[in-house]
Amino acid sequence: MLPAEDGRWEIVLQGLHGERAPDDRDTFLQWAEALPVEEIARQLRIRTWVSEPRQYPFPASVRRHYEDLERFPHGLVVTGDAVASFNPVYGQGMSVAALDALVLHHELGDGLTELPRRYFERVGDIVDEPWQLAVGNDFTFEGTTGPKPFGADLFNRYVARLLRRAQSDGTLTEAFFRVFRLERSATSLLRPGIVWRVLRPRLRTGRSPDPTEKRVRFDHDAADTSESPAD
Repeated sequence: MLPAEDGRWEIVLQGLHGERAPDDRDTFLQWAEALPVEEIARQLRIRTWVSEPRQYPFPASVRRHYEDLERFPHGLVVTGDAVASFNPVYGQGMSVAALDALVLHHELGDGLTELPRRYFERVGDIVDEPWQLAVGNDFTFEGTTGPKPFGADLFNRYVARLLRRAQSDGTLTEAFFRVFRLERSATSLLRPGIVWRVLRPRLRTGRSPDPTEKRVRFDHDAADTSESPAD
């Protein structure tokens, strides 16, 4: 459930490996009501729908390694989804495409000599990390096939624990979303202070508040007058 412009919200439901995501209102609401979190279905019931659900079938993530070609047509380059097409549920494809465009801007400033080679090498470096994160996470679901990024299983277990702790630790929430939004490298999640928060034993009783811990509170009722598209 994501905030959009003009006080509206976007709600996204995802089907995996044969599950057909709903494209009608009744089934959409049924899917939401089956979730372990009641808030999403509640918002769908109390808010004004400004559109019907829209379905975006997406069969696979695809990456093409143009940087490995020995030759490429002069005066042409490839960018955006034609280089790397991501599972859209992670919301990183447009960000990576924007970074591709920024690389092209800088490389054009250095002239046209060997432009494709220079451009594709830098774009390959940009794509590497979000590709590892997105495709690696796809392998948490049974049925995912294809080349698995190195260390994906171990990193996925670590991030799963991080996300559980992030529900009550605002520092971990911020650290995760800065990586998810491509503001920081995924290696920032392995800094000693973050690793300690993720792996430290959880005290069951008598836990004193941590003065460095950030907490986030959401007042849902205060937003009930907003409108919400269900896409």
